[in-house]
Amino acid sequence: MIHRGPFRTGLLASILAFLCVPSSEGMPAKRTSDAQVEAAYVYNFAKFVEWPERKFATPSSPILFCVLNDFSFEADLNRVVAGKAIAGRAVEVVQLRDASEAVPCHLLFVNAAQERQIRHVLELLRGSNVLTVGETDAFVEEGGMINFFLQDEQVQFRINNKAAREAGLYLSSRLLSLAKRVMQ
Repeated sequence: MIHRGPFRTGLLASILAFLCVPSSEGMPAKRTSDAQVEAAYVYNFAKFVEWPERKFATPSSPILFCVLNDFSFEADLNRVVAGKAIAGRAVEVVQLRDASEAVPCHLLFVNAAQERQIRHVLELLRGSNVLTVGETDAFVEEGGMINFFLQDEQVQFRINNKAAREAGLYLSSRLLSLAKRVMQ
């Protein structure tokens, strides 16, 4: 099923605002990289996800964005989330060297270089309430939840809503409406 939402939803407007920020000198900012766009999407995805309360140790526990073996993306994501909160919770970015460390995370980003271990990563996280976001071609087909891909030189995404529901996560209809494809 294909869902196409209105252009001006909160997620898309937030991402566009992030991407159009001028540099400190008042000149237009340089072209935004795909990784920077993906980092902005990741932050905004989390605004439209509900995790079970038991996923948080305390009412003030931060939302943990974890990145598997990608220091460059970690840096981009840290720039996007600096000083920001979601639903009153601070956002922290954590670099992981091994997928087995991801169970406490709320969101795990897995880049294309990790393609060989995608099945293993997703199996480790089954039932752990972790939103999985990846870049490999068959990420959602393998059981990942959100998959970035390029179309007409623009970052797009697909969603496996069935996998999200099975993980105990609720994805807002606003987020689903922006995906190029939603697997129910």
